[in-house]
Amino acid sequence: MFMGQYEHTIDAKGRTIIPAKYREGLGETFIITRGLDGCLYLYPSDAWQEFADKLQSLPSTLQNRKIQRQFLSKAMEVSLDKQGRILVPALHREMADLEKDVIFVGMMNRVELWDKARYNTEETEEDEELLASAMDTLDISL
Repeated sequence: MFMGQYEHTIDAKGRTIIPAKYREGLGETFIITRGLDGCLYLYPSDAWQEFADKLQSLPSTLQNRKIQRQFLSKAMEVSLDKQGRILVPALHREMADLEKDVIFVGMMNRVELWDKARYNTEETEEDEELLASAMDTLDISL
């Protein structure tokens, strides 16, 4: 399970170091695709296959085809180099506005890759209230 968050940078060539805590779980080769809320998703191959199977099992409606197209057409396989880095494809860097400072966020079966400034604006005081309310609604207690 992926959890925690780690800050890194992307160099001028589009390379970034995958946090050591995530490397084993992701494997030497894994999938990068568009995410929601302005981030990218990094999936280990087995978790990606589960996600792709769910997408494939959806009925063929216009909405479902658009969802399938958005995730599958943006999916690419990436590999770690000897320094534990990946090259984030230009398409993905542009999609998530990744320029220099990035944050990796563990999200159970996947890792999210965020532009640091965007991620910091996503976390607001309103989120605290929303989180507390959602936990009550879902009957989750700590």
